[in-house]
Amino acid sequence: EFIMYVYDELGHRIAKAAADIVVAKIAALPQTSTATAPYAAKITLAPSATTMVNAVANLSDEATNNVAIMNKLTWADFKSITTGDGYPLQDPFAGLVVLFNNSLPAYSTASEGDVYAIVGDLASGFRANFPNGEEIKIKMDDLSLAEADLVKFVGRKYVALEAVAPGRFTLIAKPKE
Repeated sequence: EFIMYVYDELGHRIAKAAADIVVAKIAALPQTSTATAPYAAKITLAPSATTMVNAVANLSDEATNNVAIMNKLTWADFKSITTGDGYPLQDPFAGLVVLFNNSLPAYSTASEGDVYAIVGDLASGFRANFPNGEEIKIKMDDLSLAEADLVKFVGRKYVALEAVAPGRFTLIAKPKE
């Protein structure tokens, strides 16, 4: 059972690292397409009842399966809008599915100009290429650390991750306070 736990944990850590790379690559997209990178729109807005609507409005019409990606603390900032204005706003996310990734800074700790949320279509705007298949390769080495009575596990997954289509993402940056 413990070995299966180690395998599961390695798989989880590898998947989390890949998700963090995806978020970092999207957040670094330029605002004008280049020969090597598609563009992403960038808006500078604080969390409000219309932030997500504005983010979706800046997407290409080909971006159809849109999600919002943000830190959990940023999610809390958006959710506080539902009661902060004195009237109930049911969904500050404009119907978008919210995916959490805490590698993005929280709105409260972000600096001016930092991307704190991303809205876009991962299915049409980003690709993952698995040259050796989607399986995670895990090797167990019980010899190299044997004198310390330890077993080493190494997990690998070869994957190329890249944004592939222009206009599929809107980067939401923190405005000047």
